[in-house]
Amino acid sequence: MNEYRREESRRAHNEKVKRAREQFMMLVLLLALVPTILCIILFSKQAKQQKEIAELEQQLKNYRQQMSGGMGNNSPGGTGVLSPSPTASPAQNPTNLTPAPSPSSLPADGTSYNEYGRPDLTLSATNPLDPTSSPQSTTVPDTPTPTEEPSGTPTPSPTPTLAVDPKTGEVLPWADKKVYITFDDGPSKNTDELLDLLAQYNAKATFFVIGHEGEESKRLYKRIVDEGHAIGMHSYSHDYEKIYKSVEDFEKDFTKISDLLYDSIGYVPDLYRFPGGSSNSRCKKLTIQPFISFLLERDLRYFDWNVENGDATGKSYTAEELAQNLLDGVEKKTTSVVLCHDTNAKGKTLESMKIVLPTLVEKGAQILPITADTPMIRHVKPEQED
Repeated sequence: MNEYRREESRRAHNEKVKRAREQFMMLVLLLALVPTILCIILFSKQAKQQKEIAELEQQLKNYRQQMSGGMGNNSPGGTGVLSPSPTASPAQNPTNLTPAPSPSSLPADGTSYNEYGRPDLTLSATNPLDPTSSPQSTTVPDTPTPTEEPSGTPTPSPTPTLAVDPKTGEVLPWADKKVYITFDDGPSKNTDELLDLLAQYNAKATFFVIGHEGEESKRLYKRIVDEGHAIGMHSYSHDYEKIYKSVEDFEKDFTKISDLLYDSIGYVPDLYRFPGGSSNSRCKKLTIQPFISFLLERDLRYFDWNVENGDATGKSYTAEELAQNLLDGVEKKTTSVVLCHDTNAKGKTLESMKIVLPTLVEKGAQILPITADTPMIRHVKPEQED
């Protein structure tokens, strides 16, 4: 009996030791698993947070790109900064345009930059260099009067910050060059596409127009000024024999083009370019001086040019040659007033602009309209200035 009790007592003790051992092993296992589980949870949270950080960084990058130059592709008449068409062929866009710099890599002066490292000069009513502000419309009022818009010349714009290389931060080689591209004899069937191309590169030009009647031409006159380009008179008829026959005949022609533009855009521009320039050889009985005096008496300014693309020389240049003529001329000057033409027969001039504009932008040149502060380029000066 005693033997039986001792055996029971021994079994009970062994069972107790076994349970204690199992409990101890479970405790050790739990102590080992808890840190592992915690590590897994932490790693999972860390991965999730890294993904969220990456998404936020991408959103910030997109936001910076939008602020610095990705204001969207302008439709005609828009005011945002336009980037080159992504579908442009190599022939249309032969140069490698530099991507937009981040705002942190450029001077912290409140200036907004487009995707070429150029300052965005789109004006706004609240901050002239802030593309996020409501843009100031350059549209002529529906019922303008000469007192509301006395001048056809855009007002002087803020001095732009010189364009810099977004990678090196160095000023681009042509950043100090001011290029005033002018188009004579328009509007034409090429004008709409030309305006689209200028808008694509956020470039402004000057159009010295002649007299084209009809609603389509009036629409083009108005589109030119609505999109911030300068407009000037280039006579109504462009007929040398009639225009330069006498001052009276010159005045008749002047009245016709000024009346046409007033009806089209609501004011008379203060810019004029003589057909053939102020040094033309068509003034037979009279020198150019009486016609210069006629303009000055009416507070008009006349502009000639100091760079030509060659599209009016009679030579059959290719679009590439026209572009090279222009760029060679610009390279030699700090201020260039460039003579080009906008007529139905000047399709090569339009094609050449697809080379000229991206090249000028890539080199950092300032492509501007003639304004009140544009240096006067004249072949023949008024007598009183001699």
